[in-house]
Amino acid sequence: MNMTGYESKTFGEVLIDAATDMLEHAEGKRKLRMDVLEIEPVPLYSPNTIKALRKRLCLPQTVFGSVVGVSGKTIEAWEAGTRKPSGSAMRVLAELDTNPGYIGKIVRVKSVGIQQ
Repeated sequence: MNMTGYESKTFGEVLIDAATDMLEHAEGKRKLRMDVLEIEPVPLYSPNTIKALRKRLCLPQTVFGSVVGVSGKTIEAWEAGTRKPSGSAMRVLAELDTNPGYIGKIVRVKSVGIQQ
């Protein structure tokens, strides 16, 4: 992502450019602008919403936990309302909720031979 336009410059060159810009601003030769990042708030998922999401994805608690990065027991506790997901876990839940195809980046189906 190109946020600054400085990706091809060294850190020293970026510092010199920034100092030059500040000097020109102080001399009234340049107007500066500021970019503000807007970050979506962390969505909150209730126990029922977490369970509904897991069921919509057709996953047992253990597999859903592995996808989210926690244990099946943790998913069980979230769904029972005895524990709450962390902010980072809520972000993963939100991604799975709004983009179910995201699971394909985490889960792969691997065929293995079964010996008789």
